[in-house]
Amino acid sequence: MRRPALTAVIASLVFFGGAALAHADSENTCDYRQTLADRESSGGKYNMDNGRGYWGKYQFGRSALIDTGYMTKDGRWTGKDGIWSKADWMANGAVQEKAQTQFMGLQDKYAATAGLNQYIGQPIPGCGKTLTQDGLRAGVHLVGTVGVKKFLTSGGSCAGRASDGNGTCAGSYMCAASGCTPTQKDLSKDTCNVTMPMIEAISCSNYPAELQSFCQQTKPHLMTRAECKAAESWAKRAPKGPNKEACENLSFGPGTGSWSFVLACSYAKEAVADQDGKPNPTGPVSDPQCIQRLKGMGVEFDTLGQVQNGSYGGTTCIIENAVSLRGTAVPFGAKLTMTCDMAIAMEQFGQKMRGLGVTGYYGIGSTRSCGPMRDKGGNKPGTITEHALGRAVDISGFMIGGRKVSFGNIHKPATADGALAVQAKQLACSTFRGVLSPTYSGYIGTFVHFHVEWGKFSGCR
Repeated sequence: MRRPALTAVIASLVFFGGAALAHADSENTCDYRQTLADRESSGGKYNMDNGRGYWGKYQFGRSALIDTGYMTKDGRWTGKDGIWSKADWMANGAVQEKAQTQFMGLQDKYAATAGLNQYIGQPIPGCGKTLTQDGLRAGVHLVGTVGVKKFLTSGGSCAGRASDGNGTCAGSYMCAASGCTPTQKDLSKDTCNVTMPMIEAISCSNYPAELQSFCQQTKPHLMTRAECKAAESWAKRAPKGPNKEACENLSFGPGTGSWSFVLACSYAKEAVADQDGKPNPTGPVSDPQCIQRLKGMGVEFDTLGQVQNGSYGGTTCIIENAVSLRGTAVPFGAKLTMTCDMAIAMEQFGQKMRGLGVTGYYGIGSTRSCGPMRDKGGNKPGTITEHALGRAVDISGFMIGGRKVSFGNIHKPATADGALAVQAKQLACSTFRGVLSPTYSGYIGTFVHFHVEWGKFSGCR
């Protein structure tokens, strides 16, 4: 088994320091309506307006108001119980309570029709408690019957319809309303106060002889307290993905508290770790939700739309969903154009490379004119290079400690720079759909760069 590189271990300590230990919630008899009000309107504010079309103590939206007869399908107030406007609704707590009672009955009916009653009495995934009628109502209130069913049948996944527009997971409401005490989060926790002393206490003498040189060269470039604080501050501000609440509970509940963990976890999906000979990450070559995902990562970029990049052999090269950027996690050193999906992969790679102490790339390029692929044997007629489609980037090397390290050092794995290049290849192969390194037979003797892509090719060579 290959020993993990020192910096990769440290990176995992910093960015996943918020991973929580298993714990059990204590029993708590809770009132359903008050539990719902605590979550929807900070304890029961009848005049609560979330600014997105949900109003009152229980945050009724248009669909709930239509179902209970207070609004027509075309958005007009019906005058039921004297409610002729949003202002009337917000000012009348008694009507809101009456409407909530009616809506609870409708929620029970919807749940039964959707076949969800079969789950009452069964464990709630990730909660440790059994589902009650109130818990089922709470889930339906938040995400509807479709979202609740998705959460339960997926074993507790908060992705997609199983969370509301704010990223709140159905399981959170179901757990709280089923007699569980919601996870107590301490947002003042700071992973830097826990992980940085561990980094600062690293002694290279504790490592095997073959790794001591690598340790001594790399240790000065590990994350500092200031860099850790800056990363946490950025991650706290960055928009989070659909699993935000579950990840916050995991980290700031029993864990050490890491916003970097919450940010990464909130967008995470199950994936197989890659090494040579194993499948690279899969996913759509062009994700229509990509622009929002890239914004959610806090990346600075320009949206270009569809870009024509010339033609070759009767084929027009089109860069779909194109963006231009300079690199946020690790600066590119130039402004590059690529597909949005490729940009996300580059930023994810940059986040991992920062764990090695990398501060920049050199010899980097993305878009080439519309033309054929090439290897050390020359051009391949009848093909179109992924570079012309904005789905590939070539990188000659990276900057660490103010000096250049060529990816060509991968041919000298016993050296410190060689170990870094080998580790970089492993990180690349766990990030991109396709990777060609200087050890690829089509490159040996001619090319010393990394070719990384999010296109049709899948493999790590």
